[in-house]
Amino acid sequence: MGVRSKTITTVALVLVVVGVLIMQTENRGLFKGQVTNGPDTAEVVVQEVDEDTLMPDIVAGIVIVEGEVLTVDATIENIGPGSIEGGQSFVYKLELNGKEVLSNSDSYSALEVGDSFTFNFPISEDVYSYPENGTIKFTVDTQETIDEVNEENNSIEIPYNL
Repeated sequence: MGVRSKTITTVALVLVVVGVLIMQTENRGLFKGQVTNGPDTAEVVVQEVDEDTLMPDIVAGIVIVEGEVLTVDATIENIGPGSIEGGQSFVYKLELNGKEVLSNSDSYSALEVGDSFTFNFPISEDVYSYPENGTIKFTVDTQETIDEVNEENNSIEIPYNL
């Protein structure tokens, strides 16, 4: 193939690529994931992600803090693809050996995807008589008021040993 043939082929390919790019940029709908209903119709269907269908997934986490008093760092985290808007109320509770030691309702916190908050709760032995060994359980969304991806991971229970 001669230089002239190579030049003509290169120019033709560049024109085809430029033509395709012009067609795509003039039809912005192609960038939005539009698909056609079939080869014989010109009707276009736009497929978009509905943000309202993305549900959160809140999980409970606890860590026992060593010290003179049994203290728990409790974490509530949203690991789902959707967020929890401020104003959506949910209840969480902390249990020591099957007895509730804390119950609280939260409706002011918004939890975006990946957000979490942690609070520290000391459990006084003077108030709650407890043995040196036992279990601590932390449950979030106890009344299942938040629609979640997974309702089975809202609780965690771990042993403690003083």
